[in-house]
Amino acid sequence: MRSLHQKVDAMPDRAGEWTTCNLSFRDRPTEKCTIRYRDPIKAIKSLWADPANAEHLVVSPKKVYSDSSKSSRIYSEMWTAKWWHVLQVHKFRCLMLI
Repeated sequence: MRSLHQKVDAMPDRAGEWTTCNLSFRDRPTEKCTIRYRDPIKAIKSLWADPANAEHLVVSPKKVYSDSSKSSRIYSEMWTAKWWHVLQVHKFRCLMLI
């Protein structure tokens, strides 16, 4: 958890300002939970705009297999999932209609 917080805190300022709010829940109205967050769209744009991240960004689907026989597929990242392939095909078809 500490490592995650360090990474979040290290995000550049272009990711937007931090916003803080307090939450309470009906079953525990006296307890307050402090939430700190940034605008997720600005944060994502910041990560995509950083050249240091270029080699780590995946924008197209890829099928990953455990060996050269391709008998066992590995699903380890969202871009290896079947749904990403389906969405990419759907997006391509929609673009072809324009």
